Amino acid sequence: MKAKSILLLFLVFCFSFSINAQDGRRGFDIEAIKKEKAEFLKKELDLTDAEAKAFLPLEAEFMQKKFEVNREARRETRELKRKENKTDTDYKRITQLNLESEQRSTQLQVEYYKKFSQVLSAEKVERYRIADQKFNEKLIRDHQQRGGGRR
Repeated sequence: MKAKSILLLFLVFCFSFSINAQDGRRGFDIEAIKKEKAEFLKKELDLTDAEAKAFLPLEAEFMQKKFEVNREARRETRELKRKENKTDTDYKRITQLNLESEQRSTQLQVEYYKKFSQVLSAEKVERYRIADQKFNEKLIRDHQQRGGGRR
């Protein structure tokens, strides 16, 4: 679970830097990624049209809420990275903020998995969990292949 949380935070962190290509580099096309993920999930979960119609909007809502939950932690983490003279208090604050963000994200996951189970079988909910992780790993690989993994 911790590895998945770290992976998710990394992805969200990447999205927050890359949604707008402010420095001239090519950024993420968030709408294209959403469409790609929807197609990926339809295939991986073998969703019927009715299941896709009920599940995909819920899943998109879940992802948006997770992004929002982690927004402040991402912003504060970026600010800390830029800060010249970091203090122990700075690190304690950012650690606490990130832990609270992970906790809210986990609560959101429990809430939405209950909603998912109302429109999908238990097997497909579990397959979603695995497919979501696969998709996130694919995004990271794609980002690294484009040279985005270098800092």
